[in-house]
Amino acid sequence: MADINIQQDLAQVNSQIEAMVGQLTKLNTERESLTQQIHNLNGIAMYLRGKLGENAPSESDSSEITNDTDDS
Repeated sequence: MADINIQQDLAQVNSQIEAMVGQLTKLNTERESLTQQIHNLNGIAMYLRGKLGENAPSESDSSEITNDTDDS
């Protein structure tokens, strides 16, 4: 039978666990950062949509413009 070095195997497994936990922590931090950026961009988009709605002609204004061009 092949000799099994339990101490060495356990050290390798523990090393892999530590590396994976580190990767997971890094990915989770990146995920949280992306989530915050998305929330920020959604807020900016909502603000800009509100500003666009204030400056855009209303439906009644656009129908009057259409009626004026139809009469010409």
